[in-house]
Amino acid sequence: MLWQVIVFAIVGEHAEAAAAGPPGGVAFLLVQLGFQAGRQFGERLAPLGLEQRQAGMLARLAANEGKSQQAIAALLGINATQMVFLVDELERLGLVERRRNPADRRSHALYLTGPGQAMLARVRAVTADHEASITAGLTAEERDQLLTLLRRIVAEQGLAAQALPGLPPARGGGPAGAPRPA
Repeated sequence: MLWQVIVFAIVGEHAEAAAAGPPGGVAFLLVQLGFQAGRQFGERLAPLGLEQRQAGMLARLAANEGKSQQAIAALLGINATQMVFLVDELERLGLVERRRNPADRRSHALYLTGPGQAMLARVRAVTADHEASITAGLTAEERDQLLTLLRRIVAEQGLAAQALPGLPPARGGGPAGAPRPA
């Protein structure tokens, strides 16, 4: 029973609830499901030779092609150093290319290459299969309801729609990745 007390304390439940049965609070279940879904998604991406963060970058880049590396980093909620490493990896794989920004020669705009677009199509297929697997036990109506509720929680937590998972919201009420006040 000690493990139940510890788990309930971690997710903010009252310790006396531990004696009532297995953990089941919203936070605990979201964390449990998040780890499971993340692990499974990583396994599904492995045959493509991609990691989750790389797949996320391809999807977000497709929606923001031609924007500067700095602008996309802000959307994703990652710092400039992380962005450089991530783009370098994708560039080495031949999936992304940097082009000089004609409006500002000091910055680079990012674009998917032909192989990058083909890989994104494969990532989207893997993502659709993964999501269908996770929600297989739900009706279409229940899935839509779950999406609506999760989106509301995400918005109330101040998470940016484009931010990569695992990043905390910015302080001061702005979206994740927004500049933080000094």
